[in-house]
Amino acid sequence: MKLVIYHGTVTPFKAVGKNQCNLLDFAFRHQNWHSYSNDKPTLNAVKALVARNCIIVNQNNQFKINLGA
Repeated sequence: MKLVIYHGTVTPFKAVGKNQCNLLDFAFRHQNWHSYSNDKPTLNAVKALVARNCIIVNQNNQFKINLGA
C-alpha cells in the first residue's frame, strides 16, 4: 500500500504501508494537532513519517502535517 500527496513543492509526501498511509491521510485531511496512541505500529508509523519530514511532533506527543517543508 502506497500513498503520495502532492502539496505544492517539488518533493511530494510519500507513505508506505497501511499504518503510514492512514496516518498521513488523516494528517492531510485534518491539519491541526492530534494525539496518537503509543502502540508499536503507530509509533513506528509516526517515526517513519517524521524521518521523511511529512509530519511534525510536539512535546505533548501530538502530530500534524508539515506543510512548511
